[in-house]
Amino acid sequence: MSIVRTTAGKPLAAGAAVLVAAAVLAGCSSSPGPAGAPANAVASSSPAAAGGSGLGHDTPASTPPLGGLGSTDSTPGGKPSGPPVAIGAHLRDLLPTAAVLPAGWTIDGDGGESDTGTDINDTDEALLPKEPCTQMRVAGATLTGDFQASAAMNKVTNGKNDVEVRLSAYHQGDAAKVLEEVRAYAARCKTYTGKDWDNKPVPETVTVQAVPGLGDEAIDLKRVPTGPYATDEMITVRVGDRLLSLSGDNIVDQEHMPRLLELATLLAKTAGN
Repeated sequence: MSIVRTTAGKPLAAGAAVLVAAAVLAGCSSSPGPAGAPANAVASSSPAAAGGSGLGHDTPASTPPLGGLGSTDSTPGGKPSGPPVAIGAHLRDLLPTAAVLPAGWTIDGDGGESDTGTDINDTDEALLPKEPCTQMRVAGATLTGDFQASAAMNKVTNGKNDVEVRLSAYHQGDAAKVLEEVRAYAARCKTYTGKDWDNKPVPETVTVQAVPGLGDEAIDLKRVPTGPYATDEMITVRVGDRLLSLSGDNIVDQEHMPRLLELATLLAKTAGN
């Protein structure tokens, strides 16, 4: 069976042998591609899933895994005064553990945990409004990186599909600003045509909907390609000046999307601690 590479969606393919072969290919790839990886490749084929800063750019080896987009070291006076921002090491303590996950969910391997340590970034650069639709990757590492001060992430699994869990902290007011950026990006890119890795056109539809009753505000963003491709989904919840993002797809379990809302409802309760 041939492996179709795509930059607009993730082709669906069955068979463990294909999944293993795709995983090897993903591990050898140094170029992220404009908008995604094959459906039969593991999610770690993109910088976002590996904890990189994303938005279509490889993360240099010297860059902290969750350093965020356009982030710089904290500088006095770089941001207006406000409540203290939680460091990444603290956010890491709020990530899901096996003990708190709903039935059917476990930590994916060692969880791939990473965080920004004690660094607090003071970036004011907004990159998402400039990002082309064809570069869209539906993951917290890529869509919520603007203005990020600190972050932590790990992965959970339902035995078939993985979900990246990312908790990001922001200076006062910035979390709401980033969530509005994501809404605007989805609206700007609600229909566009990407290309697969063989340069064949793949029409994409992007939707974003409010999720009532979750945190201070929450959205559910989906990217659905036309044809035999996998769907990407991300639920992002704002709790004060933090964003909890859960992203996944139906690469392996083609009939079902991961139950992101179930996880988000549970994890949002402690995201603001």
